[in-house]
Amino acid sequence: MSISVTNSLTIRIYYNQNKNAISGSTRKSSSTGTLSFADASALRNAVRKLQDFKFEDAPKDQIQEKLKAFTDTINNTLESASKYGKSDTSVKNSASKIKNLNKEFASQLKKIGITVEKDGTMSLYENASKNYSAERFSDFFSKDSKYLNDLYNVAKKITRKVDVRI
Repeated sequence: MSISVTNSLTIRIYYNQNKNAISGSTRKSSSTGTLSFADASALRNAVRKLQDFKFEDAPKDQIQEKLKAFTDTINNTLESASKYGKSDTSVKNSASKIKNLNKEFASQLKKIGITVEKDGTMSLYENASKNYSAERFSDFFSKDSKYLNDLYNVAKKITRKVDVRI
């Protein structure tokens, strides 16, 4: 799995205190526990920030940036949790749960410009924010979204299970 990490303002906000886990060179030198914790924490932040975001009031390029940061954060979480999961079955199961959630909601994700790959990772249509309405994004990223609430809970489980020293 090859992960392309953007370094947008949005992803820096998602990673908050763990900004060092964003870039490729720093990611390579971090422990799997540190990355897994940082990525799962960022995913929790992403879910909450997207649920509060006013898509109707935002410019298309800002929506695209939010979607790209979200997909990158999920892909990072899958990658780091899978690596960490080699030594912890609960984290491995959490990574599988994220993949299963992505596959379960693949048709709904596609309706907002996000494709779920066979391995459970995501890719974003280059012009998703221009091709789909802001209302569609608001509906999908609502506070009542089963997908997002389940995703949040899985990410929370990862942050509780990882040991950053590993």
